[in-house]
Amino acid sequence: MSRKKRPQPRTRTRLRCHRCGCYAPRDLTSKAAENWNGKWESGHLTLILCPLCQTPLENAAAEANDAELAAARADGGKFLADPVLCITGTLEDPGAVLYGRDHLQRISTAGKAENLALVQLPADTRCEPIVGGVMVYLPGQPAAP
Repeated sequence: MSRKKRPQPRTRTRLRCHRCGCYAPRDLTSKAAENWNGKWESGHLTLILCPLCQTPLENAAAEANDAELAAARADGGKFLADPVLCITGTLEDPGAVLYGRDHLQRISTAGKAENLALVQLPADTRCEPIVGGVMVYLPGQPAAP
């Protein structure tokens, strides 16, 4: 009897702690990876720390980020990870850029899109930047207090 394995999110190379060099768990959604901490800058993971190498301040910042994400999801928001470009309209009539203007500037300067996701949204969508990406609130959802 064979058992099917669920697909595991993987990176091309195994991540290592920036300070001590130990390897991160292969499955970044696993219980073992739960307390690892990462720092995102301009849509890229620039630093990853194992639980033993994190300072109390870094750990507290990660907990605050988790709480902010949980509150935004409870208000009906959907998290989209950077790099993402959120626009209204269509390709023929693009409408407005709701989020990702800095990504557009990097593309125009460097000439590279680097895994940029394009998301087309209804005109009355509200987007709010959050650590690591953006929270999207579709029309008809209540505004955050």
